Amino acid sequence: MKACLTSLLPLALATALLTGCEREPERPAPAPAPHASPAAAEYDALAAAFAEESAPQLRKLVVAAPGFREAVGALLEHPDDTRLHTARNAWTLLYQGFNRAWPVLATRATLAPSLAHPLARADIWPILPGYVDAVPGWPESGLVYDVTLPLNTDTLIAQQDMTDPAEVSVGLQVLHLLLFGLPEAPRAPLDVTAVTELLPSHQLPLSELPENRRRAYLDAASAVLLEDLTALVQPAQAVPPRTLAAALMQALADGYLRLARLAALEGATATDGGEFMSPAAREIAVTETRAAVDQWLKADSPQHQALMALLNTLDVHYANALIEQVAAEPQDAAALAQLLSTPPEGLY
Repeated sequence: MKACLTSLLPLALATALLTGCEREPERPAPAPAPHASPAAAEYDALAAAFAEESAPQLRKLVVAAPGFREAVGALLEHPDDTRLHTARNAWTLLYQGFNRAWPVLATRATLAPSLAHPLARADIWPILPGYVDAVPGWPESGLVYDVTLPLNTDTLIAQQDMTDPAEVSVGLQVLHLLLFGLPEAPRAPLDVTAVTELLPSHQLPLSELPENRRRAYLDAASAVLLEDLTALVQPAQAVPPRTLAAALMQALADGYLRLARLAALEGATATDGGEFMSPAAREIAVTETRAAVDQWLKADSPQHQALMALLNTLDVHYANALIEQVAAEPQDAAALAQLLSTPPEGLY
């Protein structure tokens, strides 16, 4: 049938059709499969180790963050020694979990830059206690006593870092100050007990009394913290293992910078208007941050083994230098941070 039809067509077209009857048109040869990266398996193993490490740390924060907010709410509802003690314990548990998860949170913030701000705002130190509340020698200082300023989430956020980085108005350290007070002026339940009736000695309206303003401060600051931590633990989009590895290395570098800064704050215990970080809070930050970075760089763990396998594949000399720097006594946290922030070229 096809041969009959071709006799009715122009010669050129008939020739083309007849040629098509004789053989199939040639198909282009398939492109060769791209060669896998020499370290592809190591990148995948590191991504799996990161998932294994991050899951329990994030789960703890998912529980501890709202748990702290609830403990603050219970304290404000019925202020007494028991509820104040419970709120303090909830803060401690949350701060331990936050620092233990810090490399995971920092990695996530590197991969999603929108998370960098809530991560930083959650835990700024040192702070100026007198910017927040009264301190010995300054009995009516701070935002608690500034009756021209309503204390809510918006105003507290706006007061952050007004003229000095240590002018911290929200975050974990501010909440520590509001719940624990200072070593020489510890917080008492009466400090956060609602005043509902004016006494002859009161010179201010009810809403402007320090006890009521401190209550409003605690409520608003704990709400801001819960919002920030909730953003940090949300499910993240998958990223290529190579991208994740680079972000993790930067987070570990930042973790050692964090340790170096904490070491420098060992004497920042002045409460007369100077910069301050509670010794107890600083000890938690040092202990838990070190445990978190050691999981990757020092401990005999799947995370350490996965990271070193990748680095040995990329640059064995770099891997050996990193091991020596980690094992050095005394350890130079700043030098280690510098080494971690300049990993083998292949990592990028």
